[in-house]
Amino acid sequence: MRDLRGIVAGALLCISPVLCAESTSPRVVDSKADRIMERACEQLKSAPAFSVTADISYDDVLESGLKVQYQRYSELVLDRPNHLRVDGESDKGTRTILYDGKTFTVFDPGENMYVQGPAPDTIDATLDKLEQRGVSLPLDDLMSSEPCAWLDDDILDGFYGGRHYLDGIFVHHLLFRAAAADFQVWIQGGEVPVIRKVIIEYREKEGVPRYEARLSDWNFRPAIEAGEFSFTPPEGASRIEFRAANNDAEGDRP
Repeated sequence: MRDLRGIVAGALLCISPVLCAESTSPRVVDSKADRIMERACEQLKSAPAFSVTADISYDDVLESGLKVQYQRYSELVLDRPNHLRVDGESDKGTRTILYDGKTFTVFDPGENMYVQGPAPDTIDATLDKLEQRGVSLPLDDLMSSEPCAWLDDDILDGFYGGRHYLDGIFVHHLLFRAAAADFQVWIQGGEVPVIRKVIIEYREKEGVPRYEARLSDWNFRPAIEAGEFSFTPPEGASRIEFRAANNDAEGDRP
């Protein structure tokens, strides 16, 4: 199970598998918070294509108890049903992930190396396959065909916090609690509702690490260039095999 279904992601999105713990507690979600979150998720679900930029920070808790915060910047382009591109830069380097409906590629331009393999014919199945290979994409629930499944499956409590200031405008501020994490979601309303910010605090992890994502430059009619999702190895590039699965391979979350 991926990010937002575990909690948003995603961020928006279960954001982490730890959020998907089963609970017998009754689900109590404020109707306004539920409605606003569902509208934003329906916008994602119904969009044939979109692009978005994500600025992500996440904590790593050291054995000493000190927290180290890392950063990641990602640009995402999605074209349903089976095309995806994610360009990312972080403390672990630069990486591009491509899916053209038949093949997925993970390319490290700094090392001029790539891994490649056959892919299923849907984005959802390809995200699952990448996760099994140890490749975790930031806020991958944004890309899911059911971006709000987590809202019914994993949430214990949800509240509407009000309209709060964010990056020059007032947006809806939603508060949710899952079995192992608390998270906040800021949603810009209007005719095209979009998620602008997500914060997750993993209560049951030592040190209560925090994950934050700011989402900007939403575009539901992106200009998609020919070859956007295909990969042509640059001169001298080396093709390598996947290493053993490691769910933190992308380094975008604790």
